[in-house]
Formats: sequence, structure tokens, C-alpha cells
Amino acid sequence: MLLVWARGVVFARLNNLPWYTSSWWGIRMGAFIRREKRKRLYRRYFTETSFLRKLQLSYNYHFGRIHKEPPVQTLPKGIYENDLFVFNKVITDNDLFGALRNHKELILDELNKIITPRINNLLQKYQPPVIGIHIRRGDFKIANPITANEFFIKGINLIRSVAGSDLPVTVFTDAEKNEIEGILALPETTFAAKNPDIVDILLLSKSKIMILSQSSTFSYWAAFLSEAIVIMCKDDWQQKIREDSSHYREIKWDHNDEASTNELEKMMTNIQVAFA
Repeated sequence: MLLVWARGVVFARLNNLPWYTSSWWGIRMGAFIRREKRKRLYRRYFTETSFLRKLQLSYNYHFGRIHKEPPVQTLPKGIYENDLFVFNKVITDNDLFGALRNHKELILDELNKIITPRINNLLQKYQPPVIGIHIRRGDFKIANPITANEFFIKGINLIRSVAGSDLPVTVFTDAEKNEIEGILALPETTFAAKNPDIVDILLLSKSKIMILSQSSTFSYWAAFLSEAIVIMCKDDWQQKIREDSSHYREIKWDHNDEASTNELEKMMTNIQVAFA
């Protein structure tokens, strides 16, 4: 849903247009049927467009001139006056952040505006993680690639070896404890406090170093919003998340390959600021 929202917001800001959202919250039956720990209700996460405004938009949607999934770019002046532009597809390109990559600050600014005071208060309670890892299980146990525990264990140990200390690790996950007991057995490794999903994404994004689960948009969003060093699986279908720069370091790592591990170790050694 954040991908849909972000494309709409960037499009609106580029063209100086008002923007509105349908309801964020709702019941996702799949999460209940699969007995996932997170039910994805998304209630009281964001401020909502008023009911009356939604009624007006519904009328315009059925009787006005509609443009679905327009390119996220500036429009010619005056041609589309009074038209309605609709974004409702999660994935429109294999490069999920391609249209958004140059607008990170805009997106973060708007996201901070729409989170509710409850969410903002929760965010203020916690210190940013040093090493933040996201371990995706839930529905991934049915149809998506599960990132091996060994990937996280080797990654944590390599980072700590370079840093010369047991940097604290915060684990964000929907896994059961017995599914990741090898990771939790590492010293200075703790579960993130139980919080709404959006709090977890925003807290994870504040990490200095981040290790992602393969193919997880939860992981992707935390990385996109961050300035962290980001470690991704070699086989992840996303080639990159953020714009290349000296501040935004991303590396795709094969934890079973010595050359790939040497490359990661070299990169970490060259960025000692992350361990300060």
C-alpha cells in the first residue's frame, strides 16, 4: 500500500494537485486464515481522508475523466484540469522504487505528516537500532523465498568482527522464536518491542546497518527511507533500492561465497563511521 500511496503523493506534489487516499485499514482475511502473527489491519496508523470527501471522489471516479496509473512526472499545464488521477496498483514496474528514487525526502516528509500522534509518540520511545535486521516469515512460508537464518548469523558476525565489538542487534520479525533461535542465541541480540508495522518500518529505517529479508517490501521500505548501510541477498530481485551515493551504501551479498564475503568485509572496513 505504501508503494501505491507514494506514487500518488509524488505525482500530486510534482503537479501541485490535492491528493486523497482510500481507507488504509481493513480486514485482510488471508492473514487470519494463515494464522499470521501480524493481522495487517493498519488501523490508526495514518490520518484518513474525510468520509464526505471520499463520497465526492467516488462520484468523480464513476462520472469524471479518469487517468489510471499515469507516469510519475510533471504534466503539461492546463490540459488535464478537473481530471482525476488514480493510483491503485501495487507493482507497475519490476524496479519498485524507480519512479520514487529521486523523491525520498519528499516521501519521508509526507509520511511524517500523515502518521497519527499515537504512532509518532511510539516512535519517540525507542533508541535507533545499531544493527537492525528484518526476518520475514508469515506468508513467505507458503509461496516466497525464505532468507536463511545463516545469512543473518554470518552477516552479524562479520559486522561485529570488523567493528571489533558485539554491536547490539535488534530483530524485527513475524517469525516464532523457535524458527530463529540460532539468531536470538547471539550475544546482544534482542527482539524489537511489539509495535504497529509502520512503527517497525520507521524504527528499522533508523538503523546504522541493516540486513534485509529477500523479496520483502517491508524490508525495502525501511531501507528506502534510511541512510543505513544495507545488506541484501545476492538473489534478491530488486537490483537496488536507493539512489547511488557516498551516503547510501547497498551491497548484494552471497553468504556462501568467499569472494562476495571478502567484498562485503572490505566495504564495511572502509565505513568505520557506521560503528561510531
